[in-house]
Amino acid sequence: MTTGVLLLFGLAMISLSSATFDPSVICSLVVSGTKMNDPRACNAWIQCIDGQPVSGTCDAGLFYDRESEECLSSDSVKCLSSDPCAAVSNGFTEDPYSCNGYYYCQNGKGTHGVCNQGMNFNPGTEDCIRNFPCPKKMDPDSYCNILPDGVFIKDTTNCNGWQMCWDSQVINGTCPGTFYFSASTAKCDYPEDVECAATPVPDIASEGVCPDAGVFISDNKTCNGYYYCRAMESGEIALEHGECSNERFFVATDGGACVPRSKVKCEYDRCAGLGNSTIQLANESDDGCRGYAICQDGVTIGQGTCPQDEYFDELTQRCTAEAVSFPACEISEATTIEQRTAVSDDSTTTRSVS
Repeated sequence: MTTGVLLLFGLAMISLSSATFDPSVICSLVVSGTKMNDPRACNAWIQCIDGQPVSGTCDAGLFYDRESEECLSSDSVKCLSSDPCAAVSNGFTEDPYSCNGYYYCQNGKGTHGVCNQGMNFNPGTEDCIRNFPCPKKMDPDSYCNILPDGVFIKDTTNCNGWQMCWDSQVINGTCPGTFYFSASTAKCDYPEDVECAATPVPDIASEGVCPDAGVFISDNKTCNGYYYCRAMESGEIALEHGECSNERFFVATDGGACVPRSKVKCEYDRCAGLGNSTIQLANESDDGCRGYAICQDGVTIGQGTCPQDEYFDELTQRCTAEAVSFPACEISEATTIEQRTAVSDDSTTTRSVS
């Protein structure tokens, strides 16, 4: 019987709005014991126990504080509920997701309003002010609205990826090499010991992809992407996608491994993993380490070449007079033959013309 290949898909963006909030989804992505705000109320909290949510509420006059994980006086806790009127029974309050939005609350129930174009809501004066400076607003779908800083969250789009909230902002990271991130332990572990159902549709044929179960193969799309071939009880093989860390590319030899990117010649975009927070440069393939790609958000947005007699060093991000000979950018034998052929053809043409 021919072994089939399953394609496992990741979870969609998780909404934290009061109408669709599902705490069981978040509890499947964090370690047991994690405690968080319930975004539907200021005085409510949820604790994840073995992947399942357990709800609780604070006593009267207290709000739940996600950082201390305690119920504190409502005057000392800024309520980040998706229902702003949960903290203001009567009067105006700002929309936590919009600079020009506001709510008018009556008996804890809110009516949403929007300032005219070019005006933002000033919570101090409870009025719309032209060009009023707007602080950075909450992302309605961010885990960091409800989770305390320092909690690891499984990346739903990448088997070896993780996220963490710090200063209310999301930090993204990946496990080293071909390890997967385990939500149950909040640690990186061997793929065979981690359940993962996150992968995009592979840009490869589904039949005959995996030579054996338990090996890693290239995703045939990126320099740092790979698939883990997991054996299923049904006899089929599931493809689970992962990515090497930013400083490494994937090679499929000997069952697959992530190695320093300077040692890998790759036909795909070598900007993979670079330029996520600032512009970075990457060595180009097959050019003798003379040129470089300009990287932003993991893709090439331009190219450049070092001055004559200089080489580009990806490790230092500089052109240097010292010879650079990374395997990643060394000229292949095929390119050398093409160059010699081109020179020979040019010489022949020149002689025939003269």
